[in-house]
Formats: sequence, C-alpha cells, structure tokens
Amino acid sequence: MLLIALTFTLALTVLSSSQITRDWEQPFSNEVAQWDSEYLAPESEYGPGHRGVDSVQELGSLVKAPVSGRISFAGLVVDRQIVTIRSSGGHLASIEPACTDRKVGDAVRIGEQFAWHCSPQESYEYHCESCVHFSVRSQFGYLSPDYFLGELKPSVLVG
Repeated sequence: MLLIALTFTLALTVLSSSQITRDWEQPFSNEVAQWDSEYLAPESEYGPGHRGVDSVQELGSLVKAPVSGRISFAGLVVDRQIVTIRSSGGHLASIEPACTDRKVGDAVRIGEQFAWHCSPQESYEYHCESCVHFSVRSQFGYLSPDYFLGELKPSVLVG
C-alpha cells in the first residue's frame, strides 16, 4: 500500500496539473460523462480494485481520443475489444469495449473521434449496464483518469 502511495505521489510530482488538463479530455461525446464506477486503487499489483472509470454509453456511441498520440493496441482481449493510445509522455489510455478502424501506429489527435462502443462477446459480463471503461497506465501502473481530466479531488486527512 505504501509503495502504491509513494508511486502515485511521485507521478503527481513529475506531472504538472495544468499540463495534464490541457493535454487530456473526456473521451465520451457527452461533455460531462457521469461515472457509473470510479477508480479504486488496488492494495497490491494484482489485488482487487477498479483500475479506471466507467461511463454508461449506448452501443455505437462514438469515443474521442482523450489524448494525442498513436494507437498502440486495437484488438480482442479475452472477450472484448480494446483500443489503446500511447501519448507522447508514455501514458497508455485504454477504452473497452471499443472498436476502431485505425491500425496500430496511426496517429490520433485529442478530441478526434477514433472509436465506438461496440458489443463485447456473449461471455462478457458488464459490471455496470452498457458501460465503457476508460483507464490510464504509466510505467508505474494504473493511475486515476480523473487526475488526467483535472477532476481528481484532493485527499483530506481526518484526525
């Protein structure tokens, strides 16, 4: 737990908040998507948690690039399609279930519609009704997408 907290603090220190909010934006067409499930950091690398945020989106809804970069992955993982963008800063932004007609290596610009919410395979179980999952990873692991969108509320210590 301490290692995760230190890693997250280091990542926050390295990244300027004003830089993040200019370089990232909401990936869904509705300007202020309501998160059905929020980010919950795991206590260990393989522990339980929710490594992203979910937004209820209709099938076929368009997905915008949350950051400029290049498609680093587009394909099936287990029972759902995933599209991942690698930013110039090395962060990986993944959307699932999502389909794209783009190829690995293709450039995308922030705000550009590049994918859509597509049907997962029958065996896939949504953990919220018709949700699209959005996650962000760094070399240190998963980080809250809310931080990159400028929506992360500061921690409050209670005594």
